[in-house]
Amino acid sequence: MSTSPPYPGSGEPPRPDAGPPYGGPPPEPGQYPGNPYPGHQYPSSPDPAGQYPGGGQYPAGQYPGAQYPPGQYGGGQPAYPGAYPAADPLVAMSFSDWWSKVIGVLSRSWQPLLIIQLATVVPGMLVAAIVTAAAGTDSTVVSVAGMIVGVVGSLILFVVALLAQGASVYVVGKQASGQEVGAGPALTFAAGRALPLLGWGLLAGILVTLGFLVLVLPGIYLLVVFGATLTGVIMFEREGLGRTFALVNPAFGQTLGRLLTFVLAALIYSAIAGTIITALVGPDGFVADLLRNILTLPVTFASVGVAVVTYATLRNRENPAVTTPALAAELDRP
Repeated sequence: MSTSPPYPGSGEPPRPDAGPPYGGPPPEPGQYPGNPYPGHQYPSSPDPAGQYPGGGQYPAGQYPGAQYPPGQYGGGQPAYPGAYPAADPLVAMSFSDWWSKVIGVLSRSWQPLLIIQLATVVPGMLVAAIVTAAAGTDSTVVSVAGMIVGVVGSLILFVVALLAQGASVYVVGKQASGQEVGAGPALTFAAGRALPLLGWGLLAGILVTLGFLVLVLPGIYLLVVFGATLTGVIMFEREGLGRTFALVNPAFGQTLGRLLTFVLAALIYSAIAGTIITALVGPDGFVADLLRNILTLPVTFASVGVAVVTYATLRNRENPAVTTPALAAELDRP
């Protein structure tokens, strides 16, 4: 005959002196049968009943080894190496989630991004129109003047494009953390980072060009490394080219694959847009260029999302404590 204490529902009433089947103090009236410990509040638990939703010893998200605040990542997730927080708006968990986060950037920040990009498209259109008009004239003086304007204008456009990129990163980072920010403050912030953006951007462009001239593969490698993280490194961390290699190299294959899918999608979209423009107004001319710039704005917006999401994911891969709120706070550092 077994000497083990009977379990609730076994058909044998418990002995008055046996206590609950798992030890501990006697049960409360009505606690048996069925669920011996409603809400999983075991008598040996140090937590008062009802303190934590669903019961248990630890609050939501405070499992052993996890340091996430309760409810921050979907009600709390146990930490494990390589885990990405699913609720983070910029950190991607997988390839499909990477695309989802990029699309989320577009839907969340398209308005200030549009204003920033228009500030660069309009000067570009004016410079292109001047150079085109000068090239079509028979006057040598006008042609030379037009070429000078073209060179100076190209340099100005390069600087403005870098400022627009920096301002766009600022907008995306802030709005992803729930902070509303307009194009004006973003451009002001980017202007404060103008020299690092210009210097590191020029150096990166020179290195990529040399990489393609020497061998194609080094150029592709440098283009992936700098394209994925350079703006983020400058804007968030105040670092330079060396930091980009440390971020991308441990996940180079993953980063390359994701960027290739974006380039392929952008090429397909641009080809379709170009076909439509050619059918409507022809392949050349001011109107064709204007329509082409307008229709490629979604690609420009998406490229900002690609850069920020890729950078945030690589930072989180390196250090899981780096999430969107932490990145937004880095933007405010002096």
